[in-house]
Amino acid sequence: MTDRPAEATPNDRWQAEPDEPWADRPGIIASLLRYRLIVAAAALLAAVAGFGLAQLLPVQYQTQASMVLSDPGGPSILGGGSPLSGSDRQVYLAKQVAIMNSSLVLQRALQLLGGHQSLQDARDRLNVQASQDLAGITIEATGSDPRSAAALANAVGDAYELVTADRVSQDAQRAVASMDKLIGRLQEELDASPKSPDGRLTARQQQLAGRITDLQQQQQDITTQVAVSGSGVELFEQADRPTSPTQPKPKLAVALGALLGLLGAGTWAWWAAARYQRAEERGDPARILGAPLLGEVPQLRARPWSADGPAASPPALEPSAREAYHFVVASLDHELASVGGSAVAVTSVGRGDRTTTALNVANAAWEENRKVLLIDADERTRRLSKLCGQGEGPGPNGHATPAARGEPGDPKEYLNRLILTRSVMVLPVTPNGADPGSPTVSLRGPDVRQALLSIGELFDLVLIDTPELLATSDALNIAGKSDGVVLVVNHGVLLDQLRDVRKLLAFVKAPLLGYVYVRPRGLGVRAQWQLATWRLAARRRGRTETEDVHQPAER
Repeated sequence: MTDRPAEATPNDRWQAEPDEPWADRPGIIASLLRYRLIVAAAALLAAVAGFGLAQLLPVQYQTQASMVLSDPGGPSILGGGSPLSGSDRQVYLAKQVAIMNSSLVLQRALQLLGGHQSLQDARDRLNVQASQDLAGITIEATGSDPRSAAALANAVGDAYELVTADRVSQDAQRAVASMDKLIGRLQEELDASPKSPDGRLTARQQQLAGRITDLQQQQQDITTQVAVSGSGVELFEQADRPTSPTQPKPKLAVALGALLGLLGAGTWAWWAAARYQRAEERGDPARILGAPLLGEVPQLRARPWSADGPAASPPALEPSAREAYHFVVASLDHELASVGGSAVAVTSVGRGDRTTTALNVANAAWEENRKVLLIDADERTRRLSKLCGQGEGPGPNGHATPAARGEPGDPKEYLNRLILTRSVMVLPVTPNGADPGSPTVSLRGPDVRQALLSIGELFDLVLIDTPELLATSDALNIAGKSDGVVLVVNHGVLLDQLRDVRKLLAFVKAPLLGYVYVRPRGLGVRAQWQLATWRLAARRRGRTETEDVHQPAER
């Protein structure tokens, strides 16, 4: 490990965008895609609930009868009224609707039906209202079966005709009787008046005879009109039996339930996506961390290296993945040159691909003729040690080492602990205890600072597998002993966690060199060449200011 120049500042040619937590609220489509499983499950459950509720509803059929009335019925018969205006006809139709809903008409309808249905039940099953064009009245009726629904609507229409006809007939009879009395009085006056000598009717007699004739004609007209259209109904179109129920409608209930579930879940998803924003793109962490993107690598499954003695080797990678890790090495060289160091603490926000990333970055550096050392500083998981073939037993030589017993170490002691692979050397976690046969063997990670001082100068690049920053305080101590920190950021990590990491790193002297973005499996290496071009241009610009760019050492 080398001392950093006091005036050197990392990323002095790279400026991050200001971090505004609520500036990049995700859209509704992005929110739905992020929580698509929850949204789909909510919509499905709501659809099932809608179907279940539909099955609980009673079966109902609905039908409609229509009736066209004269303008209006009674007065035109008795007095030959003139056509009504729009407002007057509206009032007239409202009055006829009230008559249809009256107890008199409904009781007559129930008599026609011949059942034992109550008056209130019949009123609840009816919906009588004037048509929108004020041409007549519509009668809607519901029932548990098609026959009862149609019968009720038709019975109400028939009952209205009968009741109205009875009322008009009674009014006509009273009018005719009143005219009979008037005719009798006029006839008595005609008979009592003196006649002219020549036997002709006098003017008064002619007047009385004419009035009698007019009244008799009116009586005949009233009788004729009552016989023809006494109810005032010009046309009654009876209701047909419905072919399908109006309730329940399972398909409609399922569709409405799914829509409500989608709206509710979509609203929640939009809120949750805004409240718990995640790193969806590789450039999202940059504005929060204030550090550049070192590279984008694919998510890999961690597989143990083949532990065949000193020739252990890492699993082979696809060409695109190998190129991605080589790109990270190039970016890391550029950032390390600005701080003048070689030891890098590789850490992460949470559980992720930290160790796998460190292993493959080390292998890529070895392929570029670098001498690479990997230090396992995570004594909780020992993931790096296990991947490289280090078991649970004592040290590599079969016994507990002096450093494992807490004694001061020297370069030779650390060299004896190293695991040699085909590409890099690994300083693993070893048992901490004098009795390796003890049933409970505690494990102890290497002293990072002492190891760097002892053997760090022997390597071109030292990668320290550091625990998660938010998981343990040891991560800050280990990061502070390095020349720089590299953060492994998995796709979908919470942006609030990145802000917490940024606050923690403010207490560490080692600068944050950048971050490595781990994209999920199945995504192609899109825009990788564009990013490589950008980083290469930035590196070329930096060479004018930093002449001591780290060169690959010969193997």
